[in-house]
Amino acid sequence: MTLLQFQVYVTVIETKSFTKASEHLGLTQSAVSQTISSLESALGVTLLHRSRNGITPTRIGERMLQHVREILRRSTLMKQEASASIGLEIGTLRIGSIPSTAANLLPGIIASFKSQFPGVEIALFEGNAGEVSEWVLHSVVDVGFLPLPAEGVREVPLVQDSLRVFLPPNHPLRDEELIRIEQIANEPFIMPKAGYDRMIRQLFAAEGLVPQVQFEVRDTATIMALVQGGIGVTLLPEMAIPASLPNVATSRLQPETTRTIGLGVRCLQTISPAGAEFICHAKEYVKKNCPSFVNA
Repeated sequence: MTLLQFQVYVTVIETKSFTKASEHLGLTQSAVSQTISSLESALGVTLLHRSRNGITPTRIGERMLQHVREILRRSTLMKQEASASIGLEIGTLRIGSIPSTAANLLPGIIASFKSQFPGVEIALFEGNAGEVSEWVLHSVVDVGFLPLPAEGVREVPLVQDSLRVFLPPNHPLRDEELIRIEQIANEPFIMPKAGYDRMIRQLFAAEGLVPQVQFEVRDTATIMALVQGGIGVTLLPEMAIPASLPNVATSRLQPETTRTIGLGVRCLQTISPAGAEFICHAKEYVKKNCPSFVNA
């Protein structure tokens, strides 16, 4: 078995297509198909389901995928450590992130990191907290930005992110600096679906209340538009707030409720040199450039 076989296997699964995999890898479709067949022969199992709906891994193929990704990760780690030993930082750093971090914190960190390490290619994956955690655990990404604690991953706390209340512009509570959960318990509620809905439901439950959910929405801009239109109220982390707010009223939640945002990695001892540099860089960036957030 070869690293090429493993890379072809991962690419076929990620693209769900032999044709797309061949285009991505610069190989012929026949070469991709033969490579997969030779890998299946070497292992003595069928790795892929082939159907009109695309390519998906079999049950054993899914298990083999975890091993293959780890082998490729270790191979990349060897190359990066060899390069780092002679003063070169190269390779690909795969980063997973929740939407709020990807929008308001990550761009500055990546831009600053790239200026210092131009030889490191960045691949960004966006998902909810559960997805990012799974990507870290299964070596799909090298490092993930996500709410902490996150089960199973090694954690590097960065910032504390406060929840804020958002109200329609003509709402009776619009001039209140501090608002309690019970004051909005009977209001039509727009539930964010970007990974902190569980936290919000727990806040209501702690007061013996249930939010009057009218819509469940992932996109922050859509949530803000619904609030502006008077459809309902919402709670959003401060980090998720867009730089240019629409015509909505905003107040702090009383008592203040925060979540910790940080980095998750599979293993701090075996992370790549580029990954280790990125963690140090992120910590320094937050310390210098994010005065509106309390350092964790």
